[in-house]
Amino acid sequence: MQLKPNQSLTNDVIANQKPKLSLAELRPRSGDPVRIETRIPKGRYSVRLIGVHEQTAVMVSAPKTRKSLFTEGAVIAVKLLIGNRLVSFTSRLLKSYSEPFPFWVLSYPQQLDIQAFRQHTRVPMHLPILVDRGEKDMHQPVKALCVDMSLQGASIEAPVALAAMGETIFVTARVSVSGIDHVILVNAEVRSVMQTESQAIGVFRHGVAFDGIEDDTRLILSGFIYQQWLYEAGELLEMERFS
Repeated sequence: MQLKPNQSLTNDVIANQKPKLSLAELRPRSGDPVRIETRIPKGRYSVRLIGVHEQTAVMVSAPKTRKSLFTEGAVIAVKLLIGNRLVSFTSRLLKSYSEPFPFWVLSYPQQLDIQAFRQHTRVPMHLPILVDRGEKDMHQPVKALCVDMSLQGASIEAPVALAAMGETIFVTARVSVSGIDHVILVNAEVRSVMQTESQAIGVFRHGVAFDGIEDDTRLILSGFIYQQWLYEAGELLEMERFS
């Protein structure tokens, strides 16, 4: 049976698709920080990568915890930073060893979630901010919360609607980059307003786009956002966290 033209084109596209990279092909380095999250018992831990064996296993240092022993077969969520890519996957604990040092053998991931850090990457955070409408606003600045941010914009939650769509607001925040505190002021245009709760006192989520960021402020924001992304990857988290 002869293929129709559309069928032939589809087959050519499929044949030319670039295969997805495996974890071993990404070449993570021994000693890199790894964030693991367990469900039973529930907890988040920072460990170190020991090595990767293609299609076989991933070895990491065992978390230091006083909790009950983890059972073989337990499902584990794994995150690690490789270059400027945040790699996430689900694995299982195959074996736990105590000699010659405590380490875990995890199942090799068949599927990876790879997120490259770019200027538009939205990074989750919990950053208290102040919002006002500038010199024409006679009211006190409103306390709000930035729940995610990129260099292009942010999501802001507040107990009231801060402004209408298309209006400009002014966002003030105190951020820390490499242990140094900075106070930044950013102009932002409100692109969306949505009430996320239907209670008497709701929460309004605002999508805003930054406008005319000065070079010094952009540099500080770049460092802060990337630093938060590293925290999310576990790169900057050396102390164990319990939940």
